[in-house]
Amino acid sequence: MILGMSLQAGHRRQSREGSRRHDRIFDRHSIYIREFDVDYAATAEGAFDFLLIELPLRTSLRLSPTRDATDAALGQMVEGMLGWLAQPELFDPLEADEFGARLMLHLGTTHGVTRRSRKPTRLSPAQVAKAKEMLMSVEFESLRLDDVAQALDLPRNSFFRNFRETTGMSPYQWLLAERIEQGRLLLRLTELPLVDIALACGFADQSHFTRMFKRAQGLSPGRWRRAA
Repeated sequence: MILGMSLQAGHRRQSREGSRRHDRIFDRHSIYIREFDVDYAATAEGAFDFLLIELPLRTSLRLSPTRDATDAALGQMVEGMLGWLAQPELFDPLEADEFGARLMLHLGTTHGVTRRSRKPTRLSPAQVAKAKEMLMSVEFESLRLDDVAQALDLPRNSFFRNFRETTGMSPYQWLLAERIEQGRLLLRLTELPLVDIALACGFADQSHFTRMFKRAQGLSPGRWRRAA
């Protein structure tokens, strides 16, 4: 299946699916969902900026085809993604994995053929401890959600959802909070340069540490250290 989302308004498209014809002017965050094997053709008018999501045959997620819908929540997720796509080297593989997990959960809940409400499930204390140990371990610098999920014998999306239900945070949010707290301790208790603190806490570089720290604390690391 393919899902298309318009990231700007004003694009007009005349499409044909089999014998059916459809004329549509896309608003911002307008979407369409269709099967790949449908006999499809379209002509377009005006500038457009589209996100396309392709779902392979092997996935268990099946979406309901639609020619005329909007999804503002998906649009906000996508627009939040665009900035860091330009600099992927500054972001954790775990963060990209989590975006994929959130995206799939949203699509299944909002556009899935079968929308079943799932009863919240919590991880056991042992599972939480194991997950946190892996997330914080220096042995797993390029840790992926699949790695932790496999260690807990869970599907990736189930681990993501259950960890969030148990801790109140996603795995990446929890890891980022731990790294920020470690940075606070080193800023307060040592005279290490900011670049050394950034690397010791698992950030890509000093710029990455500064950006994440300021987002969490409201101050840059240097200003926070002076105030502390």
